Amino acid sequence: MRQVVLKIGAVLALMFTTILGAVWVTSTKAGPLPQTAAGYTTAAMPTPRRGGDLLLHLWYPAASDAPISLIAQNALFYGFHARRDANGDSSGGNNGAYPVIVLSHGSGGNAERLGWIAAHLAERGFIVAAVNHAGTTSQDSLPNRTVKPWERTGDVSDMLDFLADSAPLGIRPDLARVGILGFSLGGGTALLSAGAQLSKDQFIAYCADPLGKADCAWLLAGGVDFAQIDSARYESDMRDARIVAAVAVDPALTRAMTEGSLRAMTSPVQIVNLGTGTAIPAAMQADAAAKIIPSAQYLQIEGAAHFSFLARCSLFGKVMISIAGDDNICSDYGLRPRDSVQTQLKDDIGRFFEQVLHP
Repeated sequence: MRQVVLKIGAVLALMFTTILGAVWVTSTKAGPLPQTAAGYTTAAMPTPRRGGDLLLHLWYPAASDAPISLIAQNALFYGFHARRDANGDSSGGNNGAYPVIVLSHGSGGNAERLGWIAAHLAERGFIVAAVNHAGTTSQDSLPNRTVKPWERTGDVSDMLDFLADSAPLGIRPDLARVGILGFSLGGGTALLSAGAQLSKDQFIAYCADPLGKADCAWLLAGGVDFAQIDSARYESDMRDARIVAAVAVDPALTRAMTEGSLRAMTSPVQIVNLGTGTAIPAAMQADAAAKIIPSAQYLQIEGAAHFSFLARCSLFGKVMISIAGDDNICSDYGLRPRDSVQTQLKDDIGRFFEQVLHP
């Protein structure tokens, strides 16, 4: 009997290995190089407030003095094409200076997985800056840090300070024309950096409501005591006056934002929900906030879902992340293909920033 069990186990292991190998072969493929691409570089950004450096990711209009290569590609996720460490292009923009967009990833996300939109915006004439927000990034996502939004807005201001004083490779930021783009928790960061303010009582009330159970449950399971949130810092004005436009995609925290602060926002704002109607999770449903902000545009992207904003996954990635049992960030089952959704997002977001940040 034991031999039969061992044989069955060996057959199953062989089948799994064969399937895994077939999936691997059909995983991410490099494909042909494009004819044009933006520049991409990283730099250590001193951040005393964080107790050390953060790695700054920069996408920017570049000279053609570096070859185009495929960056951040692996077996799970598709990457982006760029000219690594190319010099900044001094022939365009406003006498060689370009408007800036700060990019803020979602909870548990990271900058490289948003390279698809960052590289596209850089090709449209923007300098795009991003960091991995410590405490709410990949492999460093902690419930007790998630309820400290001032850490993320502080990163936004630190990035702009760094670009003002230490931009590398001849990159010339025009800090009179600064926008911010955020996804999920990063969408909340974008709105806070543009002038929205939070109410601790509204946040606690939302989490006590059945609508808030899904997203607040993770915080509660992580031992967060909402009553101990630093009220003064949570409800403070976190805006950076240099930011004159914002795009928030599936933004978190809108139900905790005060009506008075939203009504007082005068800069152009675009709010995007991935999906339509009741398919949009309550935590990200942002049409109510958009109605309050005087200058807000509101869009719903049909055939999309929350994770449609993340990098496209290989077949191998879809299988492995599905097996992992966590949120299947790769699944597009029943949705439009992710590249189709992202093409629409590139057009909508790029056109908005061109209208409000270019002369």
